[in-house]
Amino acid sequence: MDPNDIQRWLNPDWRDRLEAWWEGYDLGHLYVQAKEAKAMRAARWELKPTPRRLETAAATAEPPPAVLIDDAPPAFVEANEDIEARQLEGLDIDRRGKPVWSVEQVRGAQMLWGDGFVGPGDAQFMVDAVRPFGLNPAKSVLDCSAGLGGAARAIVGAYDTWVTALEPSPLLAKLGMRRSEALDLGRKAPVMPYDPESFNPAGSYDLVLADRILHRVRDKGPYLDHLCECVKPKGSALLMDYVIDGAPASWDSWNAWKDTEPLELYPWTAQRMKDELVQRNMDVRIVEDITAKLRRLIVERVRWLADALQNATLGTTVVDKGLMAGLARELQLWWARLKVLGHGLRYYRFVALKPA
Repeated sequence: MDPNDIQRWLNPDWRDRLEAWWEGYDLGHLYVQAKEAKAMRAARWELKPTPRRLETAAATAEPPPAVLIDDAPPAFVEANEDIEARQLEGLDIDRRGKPVWSVEQVRGAQMLWGDGFVGPGDAQFMVDAVRPFGLNPAKSVLDCSAGLGGAARAIVGAYDTWVTALEPSPLLAKLGMRRSEALDLGRKAPVMPYDPESFNPAGSYDLVLADRILHRVRDKGPYLDHLCECVKPKGSALLMDYVIDGAPASWDSWNAWKDTEPLELYPWTAQRMKDELVQRNMDVRIVEDITAKLRRLIVERVRWLADALQNATLGTTVVDKGLMAGLARELQLWWARLKVLGHGLRYYRFVALKPA
C-alpha cells in the first residue's frame, strides 16, 4: 500500500469516506490493511499496493454521515423558489404520492451532474455519443429523454443541427425550455413535455435518441413502433438503456433499488431489445455493454463533487437545507442503482439503421 494511502485509510476524512462508500469499499477492512501496511513498512516489508475490494461491501455498506454537510458552497446556492415550477411538481407524481421531480431535487441533481443535466453523461459525453451519425445543419434529431435539455443544446452547439427534445417530467421540460430560450435556442433546441405511454411524435428525423427511458415504459411495443416509424430512411436510432442480465447478485440490493425508484420499472434483456428492433425492420448494427462506462461516470462525478465541496469556502455560506435535501435524494437514488449495475442490471448501447 502506498504511504499516502496508508495515512489516508488510517485517518479517513469525510471525502475519503464518501469515495469508499460510493465505490463499495469496506472502510473497516481498509483500516486494518493500512495498519498492517504501516507495521510492515516499519519492518521494511512490502505489502501489495491495491486495497482488496470486498464483493459483499456494496450490499452492507451504509452512507456515511459526511455526505450531508451543514453548509452549501456559494456557487451552489440558487435564487428563491419559483412558484410556477412548484405548481408543475404536482403534475408528475410517483407511486408514493410525491413529485417524481421536485425543485430541490433538480437543484441537487445539477449540483452533482452539472448545469443543465440531471443524470450521468455531460455535454461532451453526448456530443461524442452522436458523433458517428454525421450530424450537420441540414439534419434533425429527436431526443426522447431530454431532462433539462443539456444534451440537446450541446448537440446543437457542436453540430449546428436541429434537436427536438421531449421530456416526461413537466417540471424538467419547463425549466429546460427556459434555458433554451435564454440561450436563444428556443427554436433549435426546444424542450417539450410528453407522455411515453402515449408516444406518437410528428415528423421524421435523421437520428432518434433515447437514453434511459424505455425501461420506464410499461407498454414498449407501441413506443418502439412510433420511435422506429419517425426515423427517416437511412436514418438511425441510438438507444441507451438498462437491461436485465441474469439473476441479481443480491436480491436484497435488487429489491432495495426497485423500492428506491420513484416509478415502476420494466427493463427487458438486451436480446429482447435487439429482437424487437429487428421485428420493426431496423438494421441493428451495435449491441454494446457500456455498464463500466456508466459506473465510471457516476464515480467521477461524486469525486468531483467531493473535491468541489472540499475546496469551497464555507465560512460565510448560508445553509441551504433544500439544496442539501435534494442532493441527498439524488445520492440515495444513484447509490441504489450503483449497487445493482453490473450485478443483474446492465447499461447497453443499441445502434440501429433504417433501410432506404
